[in-house]
Amino acid sequence: MIPPAAAVERLVGTGRTRVADLLPAAEATALHALLDHGPVDWQRAIETPGDVEVPVALFEAQPIEEQIRIMSRVHAEARDGFQFIFDRWRIDVGGQASPAAPALLADLHRRFNSPEFLAFARALTGDDRIAYVDAQATRFLPGHFLNRHSDQLDRAGRLYAYVLNLCPRWRVEWGGLLQFLDDEGDVTETLTPGFNTLNLFRVPQPHAVSMVSPFAGAPRLSITGWWRAFPPEPVT
Repeated sequence: MIPPAAAVERLVGTGRTRVADLLPAAEATALHALLDHGPVDWQRAIETPGDVEVPVALFEAQPIEEQIRIMSRVHAEARDGFQFIFDRWRIDVGGQASPAAPALLADLHRRFNSPEFLAFARALTGDDRIAYVDAQATRFLPGHFLNRHSDQLDRAGRLYAYVLNLCPRWRVEWGGLLQFLDDEGDVTETLTPGFNTLNLFRVPQPHAVSMVSPFAGAPRLSITGWWRAFPPEPVT
């Protein structure tokens, strides 16, 4: 894989870039179908002290009063601080694909950590430190969002954050926009979800995902993670 010269130049100039048609079209289509229709055991992710996730089926089986209470807390904390709500499924566990990962997701994890893809990543960024790619599947439904943050976590070796968009059709009015912010909190660039398009940006960099609209015509689906200097510690 040879990175497009324009993508390399854009990354150098702004600290972020896009690469269209990252995967073979048939593979991207199959990934979208898997995330859209399953089987993926989605977990509902909300910012909590213990980074606790709850299976979506269990979350939605709670009495409606409890769901309203949780969402009221999420919105109150989001008003002036960091908070998020979206669904995810962790493909990467301790530096390797989860044994429970569907074959398509396990294959993608292997592809991302192949010598060929790592060479592509280093050529795109000019950064020879890239040694590992982690991954999670993400799904933003109406009302889901991710507040401003920078992705900085020094102990994790995060060098670049990526989003592999898997949205065959998306309107900007639907929200779910990847927005980059300056030090004053003003939006400097907005990227709309696309299909089989890689969004990549240098870490740390302030950014957010705007709330998906109640009238969005599809879930915002993607594979996300970080290009890292080293893999995570194995799970024991």
